[in-house]
Amino acid sequence: MSRRSFLSVSTAVAAGAATASLTGCGSSAKRQSEAASSKVKLPTYIPFTRIQPDLPSNAKGLSAGFLKYPEKLVRGVPKTPGDGSAVSVLTEIWVQPPLPKSRNDHWKRLNKETGFDITAILGTDPGYEEKFPAIVAGGDLPDLMWIPPNQGLQHIAELLEAKCANITEYVSGDAVKDYPNLAAMTPAHWKTAVVNGKIWGVPSPYPAFGQVYGGNPKVWEKADGLSATSPDEFLSKCKEVTGGKVWALEPIYVNAASVLSQCFGAPNKWRLNKDGSLTFWQETDEYTEALNFVMKMKKAGVFYPGDPKMADAYIKMAQGSIGACVYSSPYDARVKTRTNDPEMGAEVLIPFAAGGAEPLHHMHLGTIGYTAIKKGDEKRVRMLLELLNYLASPFGTKEREFLEFGTEGQDFTYDDQGFPERTKQGKQQVEGLDSGLRTATTSPFAILASSFPGTKSVDDVRTVYGMEKKLTETGIRNPTVGHYSDGYTEHYGRMSQEAGDLVNDIVSGRKKISEWKPFWSEWRNKGLEQMAREFQESIEKTA
Repeated sequence: MSRRSFLSVSTAVAAGAATASLTGCGSSAKRQSEAASSKVKLPTYIPFTRIQPDLPSNAKGLSAGFLKYPEKLVRGVPKTPGDGSAVSVLTEIWVQPPLPKSRNDHWKRLNKETGFDITAILGTDPGYEEKFPAIVAGGDLPDLMWIPPNQGLQHIAELLEAKCANITEYVSGDAVKDYPNLAAMTPAHWKTAVVNGKIWGVPSPYPAFGQVYGGNPKVWEKADGLSATSPDEFLSKCKEVTGGKVWALEPIYVNAASVLSQCFGAPNKWRLNKDGSLTFWQETDEYTEALNFVMKMKKAGVFYPGDPKMADAYIKMAQGSIGACVYSSPYDARVKTRTNDPEMGAEVLIPFAAGGAEPLHHMHLGTIGYTAIKKGDEKRVRMLLELLNYLASPFGTKEREFLEFGTEGQDFTYDDQGFPERTKQGKQQVEGLDSGLRTATTSPFAILASSFPGTKSVDDVRTVYGMEKKLTETGIRNPTVGHYSDGYTEHYGRMSQEAGDLVNDIVSGRKKISEWKPFWSEWRNKGLEQMAREFQESIEKTA
């Protein structure tokens, strides 16, 4: 997934979240409400061990690292999952669409491999937030539907209860052992697929680490690297590298406040207080301190003098005009910088202590949503779980190679390091289909040497792994993951957009910092209080 806005604070739910109501879903689920959660036993975590990584993963989110391609691939799924029946999948792609099924030899081979006649309904970015409710409103639901956490889809709990299969009994606890590739997903993955105390889908794994500053080493070399032990030292270094036609930081102030709030000890989206109540992170004193620090940095002239929503900051960093940009994860920072300049591997700023608080790292959800299954009899639901188990085949299996690269000699060849590389045909037939199916579900994220352009890919794997290991020490998760709030899906998009605009206005000097706290007092009556209450009720039910 390439768009940097996916994890941006200002678009954590698509701006101006979709307001379409999912009609025809009945009212019984609504009466249960998002707070009706009961205890649910998450699937047992059983890591895939038949291919051993060079650098091991763990349940806390640390990614496995592979320095080379396995000499011998293993079979990950012992039998064909399907019975020849048709299966429709609603998902989203992040690259160019593949050739249509009628002209796509890889798609035909995929159908033979899986035992299904697969039809993929491929949404695009942007556009999925309109496509999804339109399809639901039509009444004829696909067999599999990808449900993202960040595109403002409303009344999901109602849709799930009325139209989708509750898969809890099939995957909860040791039951997931029937689907070994799904069992390789961690409890943190599965929490994102829990609504109303039930498991409604198979997760779509993503790196577990959150936003970081990634920097151009050549720019920061004169300041002894992109690191600091205090706000004063960081500001001093930013001043040191700023001069001439070089500025220390990109001018995306919302992202600056987000990353730096971790240094001041701000919670990861919500703080769960001792009395069980919840406080939104941007209304905390810690976030306000970070915002004040961003204003101080702005006055010092260390931000590039551009649009706070500029789209070419990564390019300017590669060119040396900007010292550091915010990336969605350490892995993202390293890959993006290598892509723009194979000789440049981003440094990452590890959160430093500020404001008397211990620094924190805000972990990402670890998924980009989950794929729900349309209601059906047990045989049909289990068969679709077998298909998802196939799609979740891990690195080192023949299935994973086929899903991502197709057939050797036609869709891919092996490069000098032994990694598969798509041919022109592979890019036309495999790449787009793989993008959509991986959005639906895939294996837990791993750091692969083949991901990094250039000649230093093995070092990149070790470096990113080390960054993740360091961030694990202070990583905290969002306490509302696995809980649902209609108020959140209804109001969060607009609230987040308005908050982001206000941050830009305050840092740019168009508005005053004294307007920040009143903004949140007003929003408590416009939906924030509802979100906090609904999440709290759900958390208390599952405590």
